[in-house]
Parts: sequence; C-alpha cells; structure tokens
Amino acid sequence: MSSWQLILRNLEERDRARTLELAIGTGVFRPVELAVLQEVIEEYIRAPEAGDYHALVAELTLVCKEPSSHWLNWPSEQEEVTETGLTVHSPSHSESVGSIGQGIAGFVIFGPTPLTAHTWDIYWIVVGQEYQHRGIGSRLLEAAEARIRAQRGAVIRIETSSQPSYEATRRFYEKHGYQRAGAIPDFYARGDDLIVYYKRRPASQASDGA
Repeated sequence: MSSWQLILRNLEERDRARTLELAIGTGVFRPVELAVLQEVIEEYIRAPEAGDYHALVAELTLVCKEPSSHWLNWPSEQEEVTETGLTVHSPSHSESVGSIGQGIAGFVIFGPTPLTAHTWDIYWIVVGQEYQHRGIGSRLLEAAEARIRAQRGAVIRIETSSQPSYEATRRFYEKHGYQRAGAIPDFYARGDDLIVYYKRRPASQASDGA
C-alpha cells in the first residue's frame, strides 16, 4: 500500500523544462503564449528576488511500503482526495516506508500588478492533463492566494479566454469565488474575447493584516 504526497514549493531552475512540457501537454496554449511563458520562467529563475513574479510548483512523491514499478500508476478516480494530496493508504510508523519522486504535476505564476497599491495578477495556473480533476489546481490557487495575502494583497485579477476550450477554466475560477468583471470582445482574435475575473479580500482582513 502507498500514499501520494503533494508538496508545494518554489519553482527552481531544474523545473524549467517540465513546466513548459506541462503547458504544451494541455493543448490549449498557442505558440506565442508558450513563448511568453518561457520568457516569464526565465526571468523568474534569473532573479526570483526581484519580486516581479512568484512561482510555485506542485510536486508529487509516492511514499510506499515496498517501492516497485507500480508507483508509476496514477491513483484511480475512486481514491480519496485529501488536503495533503491523493491518499491510498497512510503507512504506520512500524512499516518500512520508501519514497519515490513522481515529478512536477502543475505550477502557478503570479505577481503584483504594476502601478497598483494592492492588486495582484495570477498569470498562469497549469496542471498536467494526466493530473487534472484531482484537486491539484485548487491547491496551487489556494497557495498563491495565501502568498498574496501575506504580502497584503487586496485584489486578485485573472484574465482568460472566452473560447470553449477554456470553459472548464472559467468554471474553476468561479468555483473558487472569482467574479466576472467584464469582457473585451475580439481581444485575442476575432471571436476570442478577453474575460476578466477578480476576487477582493474582505475589508476586515485587509485592515487587520490577517
């Protein structure tokens, strides 16, 4: 028996290729968007302390009683989704436990919006196709929001596309409390509108710095 552990950490140089691979694998990003993503990742890796961008990755590790080739099989839909990841079985202290890295399952990139006092943008949130619908995107979004709160951010903005391929993305944001602020018709291309979502931090939290 084994258990999946999801670790959220800062994006590092060794994650560069994998993050691009995950974005390409979703099949929703155009070449120009992937090129911009690559530039953003390079800028973050070059100077993470600059603060223009913040980046987190979700890394999967399988803790198992008897490590074997079976660890490559992703847990089924019936297995429990918990706060710490996908749990098949939590080994007791008496069991002999091994740990095998599965790799990066997703990432989020966000940063303070220029020329604003307390607004932040979430620029990219990507989960690999084989890892979707298992709560990883939610964990990444919640972690980004926690970082933003810690920096006293009060408003979060997210921009996305009106295309049918982004319908699940829009539902995801709405599920997490983001409100639709408006749209700009034909922004990306004819028939492809820009949709803007936002979430405001409650005034009571903003005033007490919680």
